Amino acid sequence: MTLVFTIILGFGVVILLIILFKKVILPQRAANAATLQDQKKIYQTIRQAKAAIDKDPQNAEAHYLLGKAFLADKREEQAYRAYRSASRLGIEGKNIPEIEFREALALLYSKFNEEEEALKEYVLLIKKNPRNPDYFYQCGKLFISRGRLDRAEQYLAKAVSINPRESSYHVELGMAYYQSKKAKEAATELENALKINPGDASALLYLGKIYKDLKEYNNALPYLEKAAQDQDYKLRSLVELGACYMSLRMTTKAITELERAVHCIEKDSEPDSLYARYFLAMCYEKTKDYTKAVSQWEKIYAVKKNFRDVGEKLTQYIEYRSSGVDSKKQ
Repeated sequence: MTLVFTIILGFGVVILLIILFKKVILPQRAANAATLQDQKKIYQTIRQAKAAIDKDPQNAEAHYLLGKAFLADKREEQAYRAYRSASRLGIEGKNIPEIEFREALALLYSKFNEEEEALKEYVLLIKKNPRNPDYFYQCGKLFISRGRLDRAEQYLAKAVSINPRESSYHVELGMAYYQSKKAKEAATELENALKINPGDASALLYLGKIYKDLKEYNNALPYLEKAAQDQDYKLRSLVELGACYMSLRMTTKAITELERAVHCIEKDSEPDSLYARYFLAMCYEKTKDYTKAVSQWEKIYAVKKNFRDVGEKLTQYIEYRSSGVDSKKQ
C-alpha cells in the first residue's frame, strides 16, 4: 500500500513539474529571448542610423530612426536630440510618419522644458486631427504652466467637449478655473471628474481647497480626508486638513493632522513641508508648548531663513532654543 502511494505521489509530482515547465518556465524563456532579440534589434538600428548620419548628416530619416531607437531603449535625452535634428532638417516628403513623429517630439519638448516648441507641435497636430482631445489637453496643460490661464481654459474646455468621459480633462480644467479664481466653475469640473473617477486624489484635494477657501470647512473635510489616503497627495491634504481644523479652532485635531503631515516630509525645503511645520508650530504656540514650536521653527529656518515670521519667532522665544525647558512644566 505504501509502495503504491509512493508511486502515485511520484507520478503526481512529475505531472506537476511538466505543467510548471510548460506553463511557466518555457513562456518565461520565450519572453527573455524576445527581450534579447528586441534589444539586439534596437542596438542594430542605432548602429545603422549612426552610420547613415556619418555618411550624410542631412539625412532626416536616419535621425528619426536613431531617435526612435533611443526612445525604445529609454534614452530620452539622446532621443530628444535626434528627433530635434530630424525636425530641423524637415520631415515633409520623407519616409517619416508625421503624426507619430510629432507626438513623440512634443512629449520630448515638454519633458526638456521646451514648452514653446511643444505647443507648436501640438498646434500642428490639432490641424492634422482636430478630433483628438489629447492634443487640446496637452496644449491646455502647457498654457497653465506658462500662466496663460485664459488660453488654457479654451483648450481644456475643447478637450472636455470632445471626450467628456475622461476625468483628467475635467480635473485639469477645474484646476485652471481654480487658479483663475472661478470657484464655482472649478467645483463643477472637479465634481464631474469625481463622477467618472471617485478616487481621483487631485480632484478631491482641490475640491477640499475650494470649500476651505470659501470658509465651508465642514464641507472641505471629507474631501481632504479621502485625498490624504493617496500617498502622492498625502502631505498636501494633511496640511490643508490641519489648516481647516485651525480655522475651526479645533487645535488638538489640527495638531494630530499636522503631526501626521510632518511625518510624511521627505524634502524639508518643499513649500508643503514648510507650511506643515509652520502651522504645527502655530498650534504648539497656541497651546503654550513653546519648546516644540521652536523645534519646528528651527527646522524651517535651517532651510529658508526668510520664511514668513520664523526669524522673529525664534528671537521672541530665544530662551527655548538652548534651555530645553519643557514649557508645560513652568
